[in-house]
Amino acid sequence: MAKLKGPLLSINAHGSIGKRLTYSQRSSGNQVRFQRANKDANSASQQTERALFLEALGKWNSLTNSEKQQWNEFNRGVVY
Repeated sequence: MAKLKGPLLSINAHGSIGKRLTYSQRSSGNQVRFQRANKDANSASQQTERALFLEALGKWNSLTNSEKQQWNEFNRGVVY
């Protein structure tokens, strides 16, 4: 893992923070790039999360419009 050189928000910042943020200097100016996670990652925990999401989605789709409206009214104004 590369270490960041220079203060994080300075003109001289370059290097990487973890595997996500990379600071560099180009002829066009300074640049910060965000590296996205591998979309094809298929760990056991990701498979579990996907299965839970699909189960929840199926249950939501099985609700009647009246039940969905009731749920939305119940959650109106709730901040997560």
